[in-house]
Amino acid sequence: MKTTAVKMGVIAMLCLSNYACKQEKSLITEEPVGSLKSKSKTSALTCTQQTEQTDYSIYKMTSDGYRVGDVAPYYDEATGKFVIYYLKDIWDDATNNRHPMYAFTTNNFHTYTATGQIIGSSSATCAQDNAVGAGSVVKSGSTYYFFYSGRNNNYLSCGGKLEGVVRASSSSPTTAFTKNTSFPTITVPMGQGYDENDNFRDPYVFLDGSTWHMLLTARKNVNGTWKGVIVRYTSTNLTNWTHQGVLYDGGPTNYFNMECPQMVKLGSTYYLIYSDQQNKYMYYRKSSSLTGPWSAPTSNSRFEGNGFFAGKIATDQYGDSYIFAWTQILSGHTDSGSWIWGGNMVVHKIYQRANGDLAVTIPHTLQANLNTNTYSLVKSSQWGNVTNTVPGTQSYRVISPAPQDVANVIYEPVNQQKYKISAIVRYASSSKDFGFMIGACDGYNNFYSLRFVPSQNRFSFDKTAHGSITSTTVATNDVPFPMTANTDYNVEIVVENSMVVVYIDNVAALSCRIYKAQTTNWGIFSDNSDATFSNITVKYP
Repeated sequence: MKTTAVKMGVIAMLCLSNYACKQEKSLITEEPVGSLKSKSKTSALTCTQQTEQTDYSIYKMTSDGYRVGDVAPYYDEATGKFVIYYLKDIWDDATNNRHPMYAFTTNNFHTYTATGQIIGSSSATCAQDNAVGAGSVVKSGSTYYFFYSGRNNNYLSCGGKLEGVVRASSSSPTTAFTKNTSFPTITVPMGQGYDENDNFRDPYVFLDGSTWHMLLTARKNVNGTWKGVIVRYTSTNLTNWTHQGVLYDGGPTNYFNMECPQMVKLGSTYYLIYSDQQNKYMYYRKSSSLTGPWSAPTSNSRFEGNGFFAGKIATDQYGDSYIFAWTQILSGHTDSGSWIWGGNMVVHKIYQRANGDLAVTIPHTLQANLNTNTYSLVKSSQWGNVTNTVPGTQSYRVISPAPQDVANVIYEPVNQQKYKISAIVRYASSSKDFGFMIGACDGYNNFYSLRFVPSQNRFSFDKTAHGSITSTTVATNDVPFPMTANTDYNVEIVVENSMVVVYIDNVAALSCRIYKAQTTNWGIFSDNSDATFSNITVKYP
């Protein structure tokens, strides 16, 4: 039923207590505006996560329920498709496989075709590839070569090394590769200060001029300090490789390991990309030379958060470049779970900005697919100083005058398995934050937030109850994003099951695992800020 005059009087009395007022927020349902469907009575908010699904088409995992890890994209000009190799999250299953290599193919990033097994782990006790690790594919002549990490878990009893680089080859990029048993395994250089018992993996091979180069993850004693380093090898024939020493040692930063390194040249600039094994952030450096020196980007050293791991770039025949990575699952498939290796593949379009820094946006083919249909939004409620700025559209100015006096608009759950929320966001002032609510149990505290934090020039995902967030709260996930008042920012939020990927103004992205994202109430909010959200729309394939 609608709020009566008697009830409003009771509310006014209760507002002598701030707590009572906060509780009443979830009881009052405003009349929807514009073309929204009318709600004649109040209803409880839905904020319970759904059971995790496995039917992903945008953020791929395997059709038989396994997650993916460490990807290696390759663009096949013969077919006009990307082949994305990945480690299948199998470890000692019934077939005794340990991270076998499989692949997907696509030319649009919303429809994928799976291949069979590309490379399996060896069943031989002392084989270097007793387990398979990350690698990369190159083509020379008519042959495709796969350089990958071999991990011999029995190396102590076998008298070998834990990690080394091995090779396989094929006449086709999508059929099983044959292991080149005569290829001389590349293992850590001895007596040169490297960790000789571990951490020598993730080969990335590329051609520059007439010389092949290989980058590797390693650890080394650098001037008395153990650091993660990126090592370089060179070759003229893809068989015999010469150690060229450390390409990059992290400079002033001591990374434990710079995993899955890659070097790509876009225009006249070389980019060195790597993922910090400990904090899970992917970083990059740039140089005018293949051998450095390497400098940090002009603005931000990363364009993604900690849910986009081991990113690798590949470029198609049209000159469009894309970066591929994966977002981890959480134990128990709950938002309170801990980080677990393996997850869903994520792809961004990547490009150079005018200053040479890298930026990401949604792939245009995925964008077109998601924009097929328009979803009819239903507003559940609103609270505080909220103004519909353009009648007939979902456009609101949301003003909060003080900390924790949250103004909001809450929508009913979107009844689609995959969809995209879009809005133009700007702010006139902000002393705390504003943004989007996910899995809202109420509109002022008990919700996850995808929020702009202007005072810290970042966009973040927080699972912390909003009323408990302070300036020192460590975000669940975040990405640097400098912002200024009275500027329009384009925001697109792609949701598929528990995958939530946010694109911020076609510059940065934030890939998140949010199990409460699907079939729950969501909305917009402002806390001690004056923000406007224009043309809020939901599209779906």
